[in-house]
This record gives sequence, C-alpha cells and structure tokens, in this order.
Amino acid sequence: MSVDLRVWCGSDSRRIAAVFGRQIESGVPLRPELWPRRRDLRAAERYCCSVSIDVVAIVTCDRPARVIDCLAGYAANCRRYERRPELLVVDDSKSPDAEHRVRPSLVKLAREHALAVRYASASDRRRFADVLAAESGVPVEIVRFALLGDSRCELSVGANRNGLLLDTIGGCVFSADDDTSCRLAAAPDAGEHLTFMPSGDPTEFWFYPDQSAAVDALADTDADLLAPHERLLGRSTDGPAAGAPVALTMNGLAGDSGMASPRYYLSLTDPSRARLVASEEAYRGGFTSRGVIRTVRQPTICAESFVMTTFFGFDNRELLPPFVPVQRNSDGVLGVMLPRCIAGSRVAFVPWTLRHLPVEPRGYSTEDLWIGAEHVRFSDVVIDGILAHSAVAAPSRSAAITQLGAHLRQLGELPLGAFETHVRSVQGFRTAAFTTLLSQRLLTYRDMPPYWASDVRRVIERMDKARLSETLVVPRDLRAQHDTETARRLSQDLVAMFGRLLEAWPAIVDASARLRAAGIRLSRLLGDGD
Repeated sequence: MSVDLRVWCGSDSRRIAAVFGRQIESGVPLRPELWPRRRDLRAAERYCCSVSIDVVAIVTCDRPARVIDCLAGYAANCRRYERRPELLVVDDSKSPDAEHRVRPSLVKLAREHALAVRYASASDRRRFADVLAAESGVPVEIVRFALLGDSRCELSVGANRNGLLLDTIGGCVFSADDDTSCRLAAAPDAGEHLTFMPSGDPTEFWFYPDQSAAVDALADTDADLLAPHERLLGRSTDGPAAGAPVALTMNGLAGDSGMASPRYYLSLTDPSRARLVASEEAYRGGFTSRGVIRTVRQPTICAESFVMTTFFGFDNRELLPPFVPVQRNSDGVLGVMLPRCIAGSRVAFVPWTLRHLPVEPRGYSTEDLWIGAEHVRFSDVVIDGILAHSAVAAPSRSAAITQLGAHLRQLGELPLGAFETHVRSVQGFRTAAFTTLLSQRLLTYRDMPPYWASDVRRVIERMDKARLSETLVVPRDLRAQHDTETARRLSQDLVAMFGRLLEAWPAIVDASARLRAAGIRLSRLLGDGD
C-alpha cells in the first residue's frame, strides 16, 4: 500500500521535498519502502501541520483519583508518539486538601513519562488574580470574577477554563475533562476528505442503551491523539470556506452525551434520526439513556457551529474570548460568541472519538425533555444578550470583544423590567425558530412515526405556552439556589459583570502575556521537591 502525502500536506510538493530532500511531483504517492523509518512519517506529518500542540491540559473538580488516571492516559499517548508537551492540571476543587491528594501522584507521573507537569488550584487562581489586577490596571473584582466566579453561584466551571486560557497564552493546547479517557477510535466509515459546512451541526448520532454499550461499539485504535488537531488548528481555507484560521478543534465522543436535555434529538434529520426512530423501543431509550456516539465522519470545518469542550484543541496564539465564569454551558456560550468576536471565525471537528465516562450514573428523567422546553438556564440569558448585539465591523478581535462587552454591560444596567423585556424578546425569537423547525420536521417526515410526532407536538405546545410565563427568563439553575426575586436580580447582575469582563479581557490577556514573559504564571511546576 502506498502512502499519499496529500493526506497530510495537501498538494504542496515543496513541503514534502523539504522533509525528504527531493522534489516530488504533487500528488505522487511514495511507496512504503521509500520511507526510512516510522519516525520520519511522524516528522513529515508534523511538518505539514499548521501548528504544534505544546500543552495537554486536564480541567478537574473534586475527582483526585480520576484526574490522575485521566492524565496518565493522555501522557502515555504522547510518549508512544514521541511527543513532549507540557502537562497541566487546572483544578477547581473546593476541598482545602485537594492539592495534597493529587500532588504526589502528579510528581510520580512526571518522572515516569519524563514530562513537565504543572498544577493550578483555586488558590493559585486567587493569588494570580491579585497579581494580574495590579499588572493590568483592571479592577480586582473583575479579574477575580474571571478566575474565581461569583460566590452567589454554585458552579465556576468557566472560571477554571479562563485560568487555562490565561496560563497557556501564546501556545496551542489540547484540553480534556477529568472524566474522559484517552481511548481513540475512528468514526464509523471515517474518511480523510476535508469538508466545509457554513453553519449548523456537522455531527451524527448513534444511540445505545448505556455509555458502556456506546464505547464497546467502536474498536480502539492506537493513533496519535494530537495530530488530527494539529492538521486543522490555525489552518486557513480558500474559496467558499475562506475565513479566519481555525480557532478550535473538537473530537467526537463515545459514552455519555454530555447534554443537559435530549430535546435537541427531536430536530434531528437522517441518518441520525433514522437510528433514533428505528423502533419505539429505540426511540424511548434515546430519551432516557445518555449513551451515544457523536462524531463527524470526515474532518470538517464550520463557520458557525456548537462548541463542546469535553475534549478540544484551541489556538491560543491569537486572542480568544473568555468563558462565562459561572454556571453550566459556558462552552455553549463561547460557541455563540466566537463568530461575533472573530471575523470569519472557524471551528473544526475531527473524525476520531474519545471516551466520556463519568463515574456517577447519568440518565435522562422523563421530565428532562419538558423542563428544558419551559424554563431557561442562565447561559440562555447570556446567549439572548449576545444575539441581541448589533455589532458594527470591528478592526480587531480586541475591539469586537470590547464592543460586545459594552453591549452586555449596558443591558445589565437597565432597569430590571426593561432587562427582562429585552431578554424575553430575544428568547421568544429563539423559541419561535425552534418550534418552526420542529413543524418543518413534521411536514418533512409526514408525522411519522406517531410516537415521535406526538412528542414533537407536545414540545411545540409547551414552548408556546412558556413564552407567556412571567418566570420564563428567570434562570431555573439560579432559582434552584435562590428565591425567584433574588434569582432575577442576580441574573441581570451577572450579565453586567460578564460585560465588564469582556471589556477588560484584552487588557487582562496582554497583562498575562507580560507576566509570563517575566516568568510569572498562574500554574506551578511540580517537581521532586514538592
């Protein structure tokens, strides 16, 4: 079998010749015997990639045993493919002894794999926030919000990821959650042809009774974890796909879906839909089990699509917007921000799955489908605010981010009633768009099968009724922690605070870069002396 270098290098013969010291006509494959050693294949592949990933990071919270096993798997893959990235653990654990529980194992892992391991705790983020505020001139409460979240909110997932962004400025990074496993499998019928999708979701779904069945459906493959991301990160495209270099790359997923609600499944088209409604038993299982495979079949670049950071690569050499520091779905909000903060932004999907296997049992309840149709989350309020932004052409990413920030801050400073009227208006448009889409699906599939059509109509009805509810725009995740009136005011306050963060973000990033150049980072290098 011959190896066609166009898979790695496109049709650029000069890049091939630069590796092998010979001129090769574009598109002419090399016979295997002409490859001196396997490592030369890897060298050629990396040379032809847009970037080199120099950090592999794990974001974690209160899972000391899992984070060690998780990081060891990713480190082992790097070692097998002769890579030496920096390993980084960004820990949002609230327990005061969290670091002491993981540090010895991390130091041992660093020795075993001969790799540098760095660690950042919530205390490190707090310390760095004060240093960063002094360096940037940004009020300390804004920097602390970026890196620590808000004490009135239960979750600070986005703040932890903001720590990752600021600690890795200037490089390209692969990040994974602590409940993932570096067990690679090719997507079903995977191909190599690079495709472009202007907008929408390029992934397909396969549904299984549980997460174990989902991962067992794919055969593990010993492959270089980082290479598919390096081929796409930072890559610019021509023709109809022309735009900014790819900023984010995402793997496919096998195991737990990572989705809060299965409501999205009602809008699927074939072939994913055909798998979901193959029988009523399969259909009901899809709305109770979270076990899925979700992936593209070939490398795909998208102009606008969802963002899910269960495992993803990002190009941190250029300015990226921050995550919403509090509550869930901060990655979903990031996906909405990207095209509004980066002109011609691009994200990419690779046809390789990794495992997502939370320890705690997860499944959808019978109410999850309907609750999501009747109540918004805080992330929805932020998205409503972003979608309401009438952006003018900005000369730079910095200007676009600060413009969006000013819009959200001004929205958050309105009288409470005016703020909620504004949010309700945008949420109404989003609801109408989704119910219209569902109505189109009913027409397309001629109300078949009946069990699917019945659920679609019920969701449409409940979403239409919810638009009239006084509490529609009061986030249910904030109401779970506070009374309704407190949740209303907190939601608006957090939107304003996130706006202030966006306005200050370019200055915060510039200050972080200066501190890094001076040898000051958020994370700490672990060694034998720790």
